[in-house]
Amino acid sequence: MTAVRPPHHTTRLEALFGCPLLHDIATDISPVGRRRRRHPVALHLAYGALARLYGSSNRLDTELAHRSNWDHIVTLYNSGAALHPNGVPLDAIGVPLTVDTYRHFRDTLTGDPTFDQFLDTFTHHSVAIAHAVGLLHIDGPGSRTRPAPVRTIYGDGTIVRPLYRPENKGRRDNDAEQHTRHDGHIWGNDLVTIATRGPEPHRRVILAVGRVHNVGREAETAIALIRRVHRQAGDGIQAVVYDGAFRGTHHEVLMTDLGVVVVNKVHPATNDGETKTFRQIPLGQWTHTVRKRTCTHTLVTCGGNVHDSTLDDTGQLVLSEPLPRRQIRRYPRGRDSGWRFSLGVDVPCPKQSFTAWISPHPQHGDTNHRRPDQLRLIPDSDPWFQTLYGLRNDSEAINAAYKRTLVADRAAALGWRRQLLDLASWAILTNTLAWHQHAPRPR
Repeated sequence: MTAVRPPHHTTRLEALFGCPLLHDIATDISPVGRRRRRHPVALHLAYGALARLYGSSNRLDTELAHRSNWDHIVTLYNSGAALHPNGVPLDAIGVPLTVDTYRHFRDTLTGDPTFDQFLDTFTHHSVAIAHAVGLLHIDGPGSRTRPAPVRTIYGDGTIVRPLYRPENKGRRDNDAEQHTRHDGHIWGNDLVTIATRGPEPHRRVILAVGRVHNVGREAETAIALIRRVHRQAGDGIQAVVYDGAFRGTHHEVLMTDLGVVVVNKVHPATNDGETKTFRQIPLGQWTHTVRKRTCTHTLVTCGGNVHDSTLDDTGQLVLSEPLPRRQIRRYPRGRDSGWRFSLGVDVPCPKQSFTAWISPHPQHGDTNHRRPDQLRLIPDSDPWFQTLYGLRNDSEAINAAYKRTLVADRAAALGWRRQLLDLASWAILTNTLAWHQHAPRPR
């Protein structure tokens, strides 16, 4: 009896084995590849991805137990291996690859230092796939003032619940920890993804995955992953979109070290559920001369926007409407010293309007990074903000799509390393589909 494959599985299988990603990664993780195995390393990587496609290793083993299905997998794999310069074909069809064999490979791959090498090479080749589908090109569209969505990366963390509940007296996941979210406490491992995408369906590429090793320090993990992606993509990245985990110190690191524009919302000073209030941070005074008379304007940032401020009859500070952006400029600070940004805003004045240039970096003596925490190069009042910040919704979609492949919304394995490999395997499945649908083919 032959098992029936859903139509969408056929496309996914063709994408997974037709894309060079499996063989690229297998070539680079040489410590795993040195041992002579019955099944090639690339096929083991494919097994991890297929487990996510079919929902579990047990279901996948049931599918592969049908001889016609296993023969079909081998045919697809060998076709892809033949097209790759370092492809290792499966000479004899032999015994199907099962979860018992895969577990030995998985435990070897997730050991030190092989696992770090795997995560690095995954990012390296995933950025190459992003380039192949027209994303993160240095000569692509957009500018620092209006970054292009196809040159923007974004990310988010998600808590993956372990196989066993924390109150279980028997088996438990020793790596799982208690995390606090807006909706309460949750037990599990916090895994982070960094991605990029185009406007078309399936034109999404997962660029890096990682685990938050210290509870409440998701931003540190996200920045480490962004650095990893930036080493491969460089100035192909114009902007980074993330949620409220990023504060002023993280904005400063990304602007200064990597030279990217950070897009996110400002943390309110107070939030009672209906009304939000924001801190008002003085930016300084700007003067301009009109007909030999000097006019002074005091600028303030509030809620990420820049405002012109005046005093009313009672001495209270009154803010103007948010001043429109004119341009974002980026300057090198010196050889290997990073970058500095400058934000230009149009200041209306009854005498004569002018452009004020504002530094988003901390001022001398500001150890709390108040200015980068409260000032935005692209504030939420700007029309371009929603174009970029809307990508954050796809971060939630990534988390939801991955968790739909898990049984009962629980991790597929014990331990954060195995769970992170499982997430990377799903990312391989996602990236190969993007390549299959959008990468140009040689004629």
